[in-house]
Amino acid sequence: MTRTELTRSIGLPGAAFLIIGYVVGATIFILPGSLAADAGPAVYIAYLLAAIPALFACFAMALIGCAVPASGSIYIVIRDALSPALGFMYLWIMVVMAGAVIPLVAFGFADYSAYFYEGLDSRLVTLSVIGLFVIVNYLGMKAAAGLQSLMVVGFIIVLSGFGVGGIANADPALMRPLFPNGWSPMVMATITAYFSYTGVFIIAEVAGEIKNPGRTIPRAIFLSFAVIILLYMMVPLALTGVLPWQTLGDTQMAVVTAAEKFLPGWGVAAIAAGALFAAATSINGIVMGLSRDFYKGAKSGLFPRYFGAVHARFNTPGRAVLVIGALSLLGANFGGTVVQYAQIAVMGLMVIQVMTGIALLKLPGKLPDVYAASSFKPGKFTLRFISIGYIVFSMIFLVILAVDQPKSMLSGAVFMGLGFAWYLVASRGAAGTSSRHG
Repeated sequence: MTRTELTRSIGLPGAAFLIIGYVVGATIFILPGSLAADAGPAVYIAYLLAAIPALFACFAMALIGCAVPASGSIYIVIRDALSPALGFMYLWIMVVMAGAVIPLVAFGFADYSAYFYEGLDSRLVTLSVIGLFVIVNYLGMKAAAGLQSLMVVGFIIVLSGFGVGGIANADPALMRPLFPNGWSPMVMATITAYFSYTGVFIIAEVAGEIKNPGRTIPRAIFLSFAVIILLYMMVPLALTGVLPWQTLGDTQMAVVTAAEKFLPGWGVAAIAAGALFAAATSINGIVMGLSRDFYKGAKSGLFPRYFGAVHARFNTPGRAVLVIGALSLLGANFGGTVVQYAQIAVMGLMVIQVMTGIALLKLPGKLPDVYAASSFKPGKFTLRFISIGYIVFSMIFLVILAVDQPKSMLSGAVFMGLGFAWYLVASRGAAGTSSRHG
C-alpha cells in the first residue's frame, strides 16, 4: 500500500543535532582558509557579522516551523501567503541547488579522506558518499537522524579541541594587521561566510516529522545556534592565529595543516575525522531537507505526482530522495571552487529569504487562523522587525553579489526564467488533472 503522509519521530536532541549537523559542514574546515587568504586575520569577524542576519533567519524559521508544522513548511507559507507561482519558485531553487551544494560538500569529504588514504580518486569518493546518504535517507528518518546525532557529537568534540588548542597556541604577531587588504574583502567574506549558517532552514523543512513541534522547534533552533556561533568564532580565530593568513588559500585542508602545529599525530587524525563527520552530516541533512521539498512539490502536482509517495515500509519520501540523489550525482561531474559554489548558493538563498520575509509579513493577514494557532507567536511589532530585517539583509547581500558577480547573476536570471516556464506548464497540467477528477 502506498502512503502519502510522514510521521513524527524526532525529539529535541535529534532536532538540535539535525540543525547543527546540517549547518556545520565541511565548509567550516575549508571556507575560513579560503576567505582568510583575502580578508586576512579578521576572517573571524566576518563569521561574527554573518551571524547577525543568521539570527534573523533563526527567528523566521521558528515562526514558520511552529505556524505550519508540516514537511515543506517554507514552501507552504510562501505559496499560501504570497502565490502558488512564488511557492513553486522556492521549490525550483531549492531542489535544483542539490546539484551544486551536495557535490560541493561531498568534494570536501573527498579532500579530507586523502589524509587517511593517499591516492584515492576524489570523484569516486564523492559519488560514493553521496550514494551512501541517499540510501540512508531512503531507509528511514530514524536511521538518518540517529546517524546524524553520533557524527555531530564527534565533530563538535574535535572542533572544540582545535579551537581551544589553536587559540591557546596562537602567535599574536600573525593577527597583525587585522585588515591587511581593507574592508572590501571583509564585506565579501561576510556574505560568503553566511553560506555556512544557512542550513538552519532544515528544521522547517522536516517540521512534519518533529514531535511536539510548537515547543521543540524554537528550542532546537536557538540551542543549536548558540553551539554553532561558538564553533564558527573559534575555528577561524585559531586558524589565523597559528598559520600566516597569506598561506591559507594554498590548501583545502588548512585546519589539518594548522592542527599539525600544536597537536600530536592522533589529534590531527581526529581533526581530519571530524571534517569527514561534518561533511557527512551536511550531506545527510541536505538530502533529507531537499527531498522533502521535492516530495511536497510532487504532492502538489508541480513535479510528477509519482514522486509524492511515502514508502510503506520505511516511511520516507523514497522516490523524492532518489531524485535528489540523481541531481547530486549529476552535479558532481561539474567543477568549481568552494568560494564560487558558496557565492552562487547564497544568491539563490537570498532570493528565497526575500520571499520568505515578505510571506511572514503577510502571514497574520493572509492566514490569520494559522498564525493565531501558532505556539511561537511574537507581537506584530516583533514580527515586522524580524521580517523586514530578514528582507533588508537579504537584499543588501544580493545587490553586493550582483555587482561583484554579474555573470552569475545573469545565469541565475535565466535559471529563474526556465523555472517560471516549467511552472506555467506544470500548473496547467495540475489544473487539468483536478478538473477531470473533480
